[in-house]
Amino acid sequence: MQAAASDALFALHRGLLATLQRRMPPKQSSEPLVELMRALTIALSRGDISLQLNDAAEVPDGIETDGWPRVHRDALFASGWLDGDQAVLVLNDNTLSWRRWHGAMQELERELQRRCFQAPIHATTLGAPPSRLAKNNNLSPEQLAAVHAIDRYGVVLLSGGPGTGKTSTVLHMLLRAFENQPKLRARLAAPTGKAARRLQDAIRSNPITAALPCTTVHRLLEARPGGFGRHRRNPLQLDLLVVDEMSMVDLELGRALLNALPTHCQLVLVGDSAQLPPIGAGAVWQHLQEADQNKRFKDGAITLTKVYRNRGALAQMSALLRDQGLKPFWSQLSALPKTSNITVSYPKTRQVPEAVHAALTRHLDHLKEKASALEINAHGQPDQQQAQNLLNILDTLMVLCPRRRGPWGVDAVHQHLLDGSEPQSWPSGLPVLCSENQPELGLANGDLGVMVGEGVQQRALFLCSDPSGENRHALYHPARLRHLEPALALTIHKAQGCEMDKVLLLWPALDDHQSSSLLYTAMTRAKQQLLLFADPTALALGRSAGSRHPEDQRNDGDA
Repeated sequence: MQAAASDALFALHRGLLATLQRRMPPKQSSEPLVELMRALTIALSRGDISLQLNDAAEVPDGIETDGWPRVHRDALFASGWLDGDQAVLVLNDNTLSWRRWHGAMQELERELQRRCFQAPIHATTLGAPPSRLAKNNNLSPEQLAAVHAIDRYGVVLLSGGPGTGKTSTVLHMLLRAFENQPKLRARLAAPTGKAARRLQDAIRSNPITAALPCTTVHRLLEARPGGFGRHRRNPLQLDLLVVDEMSMVDLELGRALLNALPTHCQLVLVGDSAQLPPIGAGAVWQHLQEADQNKRFKDGAITLTKVYRNRGALAQMSALLRDQGLKPFWSQLSALPKTSNITVSYPKTRQVPEAVHAALTRHLDHLKEKASALEINAHGQPDQQQAQNLLNILDTLMVLCPRRRGPWGVDAVHQHLLDGSEPQSWPSGLPVLCSENQPELGLANGDLGVMVGEGVQQRALFLCSDPSGENRHALYHPARLRHLEPALALTIHKAQGCEMDKVLLLWPALDDHQSSSLLYTAMTRAKQQLLLFADPTALALGRSAGSRHPEDQRNDGDA
C-alpha cells in the first residue's frame, strides 16, 4: 500500500510540476526548484497548504539538496513563479503557499474577523454583570472570560486540551446567551457523529439546553453529492452555532459552513490544536491558533489551561507531549510508577499481542451477551434503553492503531480475531463502523454500532438522527449499509472525536515526522487508562527525535 501511495504522490508531483512549467515556463530551472515542488506536493497530501522557508524551518520531506532553505528560496525567486497575478504560488513572510488555498484561507480569516466584532443579537450592555449561573458554579477566570465573550463577540474561539472544561464552559456560554435571549435559535455540531453525540450528552444535563439539536457538520449543511443544500442562497435559520472538534475541519468544510450561516449568526468554535489536523487541505483551527492570527480576535479568543478532570499520568504525559515533544515524552515514560494509569510494554513479536487478544475477546463476549438480551418489538424496533446500554459498552474499550495495514494495523487485528471478512460471517456483538454518510438512514461517517443476531436475523444497531436532530436507536440489515466495516480496532484518525474508558494502543516504529500528533490524539482518547504496546525500535526513534512538533503523515490508504 505504501508503494502505491508513493507512486500516486510521484504522479501528482510530476503532474503539478508539468502544469506549472507549461503555464509559467520558469525563467531559470534547477533541481532545488523541482525538490520544492515535490515538498509542496507531499505537504498537500498531508493536508498542509504551505511550507515554511525561514532559516529555522525543518527540512521537509522531498528535499535532498544541501543548503535548505536558502538555495530553494533563491531557485524560487529565479524561476519567476512568484511574479504576476497569474502566479500559482505565493510567498508571504517566508511561508510558501498554493495561491488557490492561500486566497481561500485569507477569505475565511477576513470573514471570521468581520463576524467577530459584530455584536450578537442577544448582547447586553457592555459591562453587564456575569451570569448568576456562572457565579454559582465557581468558574475559573478563563471560563468566566469565555462567558463574557459570548456577550460581546460574534465569533468566539475556545481552545484547550483534554480535561480543561471546554464542554462545561460551552454549556455556561449557552446558558448566558439564553439568559439574555430565551428564544435564541441555536444548534451544535461536530465533524463526526460520535463527537456530536458526546457534546449532546453533555448539554442534556441542563433543561434549558437539553433540547438543542446536535448533529454532524455535514448533516447540518445537508450534504449531498456535489455540494451542500445549505449555502448563501439557502442559509440556515440560526442565531448561534457551536462547532466542537474544530481541529478536524478542513478549509473546504470551513468555507461551506460560513457560506451557510446568516450574517448575524454567532459562532463558537471549540478545539484542541495539538490534535491531528484534518484529512483535507487546510487546517483551519490550527491556523487560527497561530499567535499572529489568534490575537486578531482579541478577547474573543480564550485558551483554557486549568485541568479539572483528574486523569493522573494520562494528563501529565499528554501535556508533556503537547508542550515539549517526543523526546521528553519517551524519556519520562519509563519512569512512571507501575500504579499509574499508563502502562507500556515492548512486545518482541510483530503479531497482535496476547494481552490485546485477551482484552478484545472479553469485550466481545460482554457485547454478545448484551446483544443477545436485546428486546425487539413486532415492528423490528429495539428497546431504546437496552439499545443505549449496549452501545455504551463500546465506550469502555478500544484498540487504536496509527495505520490500517501492517503487522500492528487495524486490518491485522480484525484478521486475528474474525474468521471471515464478510458481514454475514460477523458474530453478534461485533462493534462496527459506518464509513460513509447515509443521511436517508440518519447515519454519518464515523458512527459506531453493534451487530445484533446472526444469519437471517443479523442486523446492525446504530443510534441515528432524524432531520429534526432527534436521536433514536434503529436496526438495519447490513445490505442497506453501503460501507460497513468491523471496529474492534480503529485508526487514530477514525477515533478522533471519540472518548473511551480504556485504550489499547499498538504503536509500531514510526518516523518521528509522523508521530507526535498521532500519539497525542491517541492518548487523549483514553479517559481512565492507556495500555501502550510499543515496538522496541519506537523507543529509540522517540528518544532521538529532535523536532518539537513533528508533522504526522497523512495517507488515506493508511488512515
